Order: sequence, then C-alpha cells, then structure tokens
Amino acid sequence: MMYSESENEERPRTISDLTKPRHATQQTAIGPTRSCGSLEKHELLFLVLTILGLAATLGLTIYRLTSVEKTTADFTFALVLIINTVACLIFVVHGLMRERPYEVAIFIIADVIVLIYCIVNYAEKPRWDNPTEHAVKLVRLILVVVVSVIVVPLAVYILVSFYQSRNLIFRTVGANAELQDMCDLTFFNEALLKLDFQLELSMVVLVMNNGTKLITEDIVVLSVGTVFVLVWATLGYLSMRFESKVLVIIFLLLWWCEPAYIIYKMVDLHNKHEDPTSEDANLVPAAAIACGIAACLVHSLVLMVTWKVWGNFGNGLKEKVYGQPSTDDSRHVVEEETRS
Repeated sequence: MMYSESENEERPRTISDLTKPRHATQQTAIGPTRSCGSLEKHELLFLVLTILGLAATLGLTIYRLTSVEKTTADFTFALVLIINTVACLIFVVHGLMRERPYEVAIFIIADVIVLIYCIVNYAEKPRWDNPTEHAVKLVRLILVVVVSVIVVPLAVYILVSFYQSRNLIFRTVGANAELQDMCDLTFFNEALLKLDFQLELSMVVLVMNNGTKLITEDIVVLSVGTVFVLVWATLGYLSMRFESKVLVIIFLLLWWCEPAYIIYKMVDLHNKHEDPTSEDANLVPAAAIACGIAACLVHSLVLMVTWKVWGNFGNGLKEKVYGQPSTDDSRHVVEEETRS
C-alpha cells in the first residue's frame, strides 16, 4: 500500500521499517550517529549559529584570560566561562548528531549559565580606567545575548521534536517500547553525567576566589578534584556501556565524596564572606554557592537514575546501543526478541 508524504509521517511504524536501509544513521565508536547530510535546514542553522557564537565567545574569553592578572576574580570567571562554553559546544554537537533531547535541554541550561556568568562578570567592579577591558566584557555580553535570543528558541523546537519522535532511539533498538524506554533512560543518565561533570568542574574553579593566589590546600584540591570528577564521570559512563555491576558499585560508593566537599566548601565560603565590608566580598563566592547547590541536586539525580539504569542491565540494550558482545542473559533476551 502506498502512502502520501503526510500519511507516511502519521502512519504507525511497522517491522518493515526496521529492515529499510538507514542512510541517515551510521555506526560509530560511541554508537549510532546521524550523518551530516541528514541534518535539516533549521538544525544546520542552529548548529552553525551556535558554533560561531560560542567560538567568538571562547576567543574573547581566552583573550580576557591572557590579559588579566592571575590573582584576580576576573581570572576565575574567565576559566569558568571557558569551561561552560566548551560544554555548550559539546552538548550542541552531540545532542544534534545523536538526537539527544536531554543534551539539547542541558545546552539551553548551559547557555543560560554562560549568559549569567557574562552578566555577573560585567557587573563586578567595572574598571572604567581600562577601556579595552570594559569593551571586551561588553562585546562578549552583547554577543552572548544576541546569539541566545536566536538559538534558544531553535533549541527548544529541536528538543521537542527529538523528544516526541524518538527517531534515533527507534533506529537503534527497534519497535520494542520497553527497550526504547530503557534506552531513553540510559541516554538521560549520560546527559546528567556530562552536566554533573560541568558543574563539579565549575565549582572546583570557582573556589579560586583570588585567581591563582592559592594556598596549598586549594592547589591539592584543584589537582585531585579535577582528576576525580573526570574519573568518576568516566566510570559512570563505562558502567552503563559495559553493563558492569562492579563498576556501578564502585561508582555509587564514591558518590558521597563530591557532595561532602561541596557542602564543606560552601560553608567555608559563607563564613569567610559573611562580612559585606570585607575586602574579599564579591560575587564569586555567591556564584560558587549557587553552582554548588545545583551540583548537589544534579549529583543526587545521577544517583537515583543510575540505580534505575542498573536494574535494566542484562536486557540486551548494550548490544543494540554500543554493539557490545552479549552476556548469557542479554543474549537470551535478544534471541527471544528476534524470534518474536
């Protein structure tokens, strides 16, 4: 039976759809990914505008990083902006090419964070005696505002489209609704891990209230903390990719370390800057506390979602999503699904 284009979009998916070649999807080391030629016009517009805007913001921020004293709060803000700008680029590219609605949503959040950081940095002790410094801050702020006004509505449209269609999930795991939900939950957890890493890294940098003028304790925390958050996020991803219960247990046992440090540091910052007349009183501690609260919330959500993802191990998901060799349990699930 032949369908018109509009009818074809509305008709339910059938098993025959699963056997059709999917030229828009290619298998990569990280799983099924869309080809560049499959991007629609509004997606290309979103991708190009976002990359250009973020690249310009990144360039101005790097220039700012090299032109300010390393013992100032401006240096800290510049580092945080670089972290969040790079995070936005990752979320945009990965979210589009892998049809991840949650990562597009996190891009919107990250874009707002970048905007807030730019506003706060511009508002904090503007130095009118340095026209170049003021001009760089102003141009960067205007650029972020203009780009955000255009790309955020596009991101919302793409987010809704991806979430409703689940096209790539369907092409990855097939028409099994239960597997689709498991896949969606796994992708959600992957996005949360990226956001958690972004917030934790920002928090680690924000405690540098005086730039690189650090005590020995801060140097140790920065060195060890950066490595720890990277290892922890990688451990979470690998535990899902290989469906390893051992890695999940290690991942969960190490969960408390980050919130313990964040809570300690927030209390420490509050005590140090509770005097508004203090010479060190500025917006960096407030930003660090806000970032710490957000990091603790996301970190707690990662714990809950990871626990649910753990319960889905052995159902044949990793074979479809990552192309991993089957375990005995998951091989049985896949064979049963194939026979049905």
